Amino acid sequence: MQVQAKTGFFEAIRRNFSRYWQRRAGLDELGAIDVGELNRIAQDAGLNVADLIAVAKCGANSADMLERRLAELGIDPDRIDAVVLRDLQRCCSICESKAQCEHELEDKPKNAAWPKYCPNRDTLDALTTMKCH
Repeated sequence: MQVQAKTGFFEAIRRNFSRYWQRRAGLDELGAIDVGELNRIAQDAGLNVADLIAVAKCGANSADMLERRLAELGIDPDRIDAVVLRDLQRCCSICESKAQCEHELEDKPKNAAWPKYCPNRDTLDALTTMKCH
């Protein structure tokens, strides 16, 4: 049993190290783009340059918790306006409560605190009220 715990620990370190280098590579790519092109990319994504860089720092999978939260709430992402969905993804990407969110999605504790810390709380409440199922 102790060997399994060690293996899990080292696997977690390996995943975190890999994610770090992926984020670093993404930031390096953004740094190599001229300002005009960077502005166009940000505009195409519906973001400003600062938000684009903030999201890039978080990594490619930084909004994965949003998909799981939407599914848990019974909200169909295809029924959400594209601008609203991008904003949900942006907020989720830069959220600093990912570990707590993931824990609560996995374990579903009876005293879950997720609405309190979620930056998308108000929007998710509105989508639930609008019945985007």
